[in-house]
Amino acid sequence: MDCCHLLPDSVDMGLIMVDGEGRIRLWNRWIEERTGRLASQVCGVTLAEAFGPHVDPRIALVVREALDFGWSARLSHALHPMPLPLYPPGGGRVERMKQSIDITPVQGEGGPRCLLQVRDVTETVRREALLKQQSRQLRLDLLRLSQAQVELQRSEMRFRELARQAPAGLFEADAEACCTFLNERCEQILGHSLENVAGTPWINLLPVSEQARVRAIWCLAVASATRFAEEFRYVGPDGESRWIRAEAGPQRDGNDRISGFVGTLLDVTEFHERATRNEFRANHDGLTSLLNRDRFERHLRAAISGAREVADRMALLFIDLNDFKGINDTHGHHAGDTVLKTIAARVRRVLRSEDIVARYGGDEFAVLLNGTGDPETLDAILFKLHQAVGLPINLGHCHVRVGCAIGVSIYPDHGSDPLSLLTHADKAMYAAKRARYAKNDPIAHPSAQI
Repeated sequence: MDCCHLLPDSVDMGLIMVDGEGRIRLWNRWIEERTGRLASQVCGVTLAEAFGPHVDPRIALVVREALDFGWSARLSHALHPMPLPLYPPGGGRVERMKQSIDITPVQGEGGPRCLLQVRDVTETVRREALLKQQSRQLRLDLLRLSQAQVELQRSEMRFRELARQAPAGLFEADAEACCTFLNERCEQILGHSLENVAGTPWINLLPVSEQARVRAIWCLAVASATRFAEEFRYVGPDGESRWIRAEAGPQRDGNDRISGFVGTLLDVTEFHERATRNEFRANHDGLTSLLNRDRFERHLRAAISGAREVADRMALLFIDLNDFKGINDTHGHHAGDTVLKTIAARVRRVLRSEDIVARYGGDEFAVLLNGTGDPETLDAILFKLHQAVGLPINLGHCHVRVGCAIGVSIYPDHGSDPLSLLTHADKAMYAAKRARYAKNDPIAHPSAQI
């Protein structure tokens, strides 16, 4: 009986029997499924003829040693992972399966033979690789954990020292804004130690006018789990008022709920005052401290919109000083500056607090009178302005007097937009100036008194 039929095909491994001449006598179904060749096609041929040129040369060597010398051998997957061109059944011929092959000499009636037992160790190799990878990862994790513990200790010491020396105030507070940590700088800014404020929301230390606003922002940060950032006024125990900016990030507990905030307190009084000064300079004339031209025109546009909505009237005045250049030429620019500042103060005193006054340019001033458009009221205001401007001005070494020409435009009589009102007032001012000079009005001509 042919050796190809000596072993059942139900064995879960590959079986190949080779006779003394190196010809295949057994080729079970397991091998058939992984080579795609039937036993009837390969029985009687050599391994090289059955597998072609893709077989590992080591196979022929160990088979010959088993036949000639009776030596057993094992081709481990570690050194020879894929000696035979075997592929997973039904998976396509993409990548060889990992193999472990035992070569065993067998004595039979027909002489020495050799049995090759082929096992699929692809899954075993994969698991071993996975275990090795997990082992390496575990060692790395343990190493990192050990390093992290050391670094945590260093970081804690570093944080304590940095918190002590930090130029910014550092604080920690729970969700109710009760402080649980304050560094030295934070205690200096607040004027309170942690013992004095523990158990009390730090927001209660703020002025009453600020508490409701800041508390609402804090509660919103807690509810939305977002950063808290706000600037507010603070009055310390010494009565000194300062501006403080607080910023804090949320902290979560083991249940992923907001447990509190860690943040900073900065004394921004200097920056706040600088911003206020910059804003003032951007909107006011540097010499007289009145509004500048751009700011005045913005007020004018807003006033026109407001008057249009309520059907109100308002007046726009242009004031030009008479022969101001003569004072500059005679007494110098310092004297001219004194005159401008004096006139600005007088005009401001004559008008109401809600009236808007600006230095429009050079020796020109502009006035916006809200809700004032009747002739009687305007005449009274113009008289007061002429009287105030015409008073003597002390320059230190002498007194001078200047007059002024005032042009008036009324909304909506003379225009319904800024340009129309400004143009009409400008023309009216020059007409008034020409009329005064034509009458030889002495107030229209500045004079000096020693």
